[in-house]
Amino acid sequence: MKRLPDERGIILVIVLWIMTLLSVMAGSFAYSMRTETRLAINRVERAQARALADAGVAYAMLQVLAASQPTLGLPPWPVDGSVREWRFGSGQLRIAVVDAGGLIDLNSADRRLLRGLLAFAGVGAEELEKRLDAIEDWRDPDDLRHPNGAEGADYRAAGRVTGPKNRPFESVEELQQVLGITPELYKAIAAGLTVYSDNAGVNPALAPELVLRALPGMDATAVAGFLQARAESAAQGLPPVQLPESGPYLSQSKVGTYHVFVEARLDTGSEAFLEAVVVPASGSTPYRVRARREGR
Repeated sequence: MKRLPDERGIILVIVLWIMTLLSVMAGSFAYSMRTETRLAINRVERAQARALADAGVAYAMLQVLAASQPTLGLPPWPVDGSVREWRFGSGQLRIAVVDAGGLIDLNSADRRLLRGLLAFAGVGAEELEKRLDAIEDWRDPDDLRHPNGAEGADYRAAGRVTGPKNRPFESVEELQQVLGITPELYKAIAAGLTVYSDNAGVNPALAPELVLRALPGMDATAVAGFLQARAESAAQGLPPVQLPESGPYLSQSKVGTYHVFVEARLDTGSEAFLEAVVVPASGSTPYRVRARREGR
């Protein structure tokens, strides 16, 4: 007759299986809790980084506005895209402020400026006119296609649901909807653009390096020399240096609308990027944010 297993042995096996199962469940639960905790911490840190970036905008604007009051005797805060660093709390910030007069206006800029900006971003000669005409077709009020541009039929052929707006750009971000403007191209040129200056030209005394490289006749050496002379002039309290050239693509206008670029990094490594378009205000609110964009 076949011998049956000992009853105590069966119980021991069952207990061992239960203990193993409980160990697996406990390990899985602990791993899940660690993952959830890490995700929660990441969310908190991202929120802290965004708040730090907002603080950077406030700090920069208060510095700009305070420096504009002669009675305070404060050194000027540059509004030409120069980067300033600021340590605040548990984070480090890199802040640049640009007056819109130093940027290329998508709606009114001289075509040569847009051509120079696109060329500097790597658009080849054969594609330049296509991009420029597509921008013109987006913002002009008619459905007449520029020679190398794009109107409704071209957008439909490309699988786009909508065509050109046939109205001026309301934001720089809107440029991403123009046929031929790839995400890579947009990322390369966005920091040099505005829709708030209404100027055909740019003020070189306020222009960041990206915009200076778009000016006709300016190469890397010329831009580096101009930036150095501009910085030295500002450090000595002298009037802003100007380019010797003249043309419709140059201006001496200062708009008073500011693009503020902030990179915020916590000591933990979490980062946030914020661009805010800010105008001075009155009363209890020293400035007003007209637009903001998070992320690069």
